[in-house]
Amino acid sequence: MLNVLMGQRYKMFTKESKKLLMGEFGQTVKPFNPEVQKKAIGNEKPITCRPADLLEPQLKKLESEMSQWKTQDEDVLSYALFPQVAKEFFEYREAQKTGVDPKTADKTNKAYPV
Repeated sequence: MLNVLMGQRYKMFTKESKKLLMGEFGQTVKPFNPEVQKKAIGNEKPITCRPADLLEPQLKKLESEMSQWKTQDEDVLSYALFPQVAKEFFEYREAQKTGVDPKTADKTNKAYPV
């Protein structure tokens, strides 16, 4: 639709279209037109392997980052998907167990109101 509005075919590509033509979402059922692919990604080499194989493993790193709050394996996944929200939840859960409100606690001097 963008190209129809621009008045010229394959003049403009969205980020998502470029990623698709680059192979970041995996292989498509049919191969791409090489001319269109070249227009979209230029001289970059498209991904021909499984895109997830190019990612560095992160689970161990995330698990070490949040080890102080981990009580079950699902906690690591929550932290991986939603780090800020999960951290707030873990602090809330800890406050419920200990009865200490983290907002009123002085963490530097380790003074907790009674």
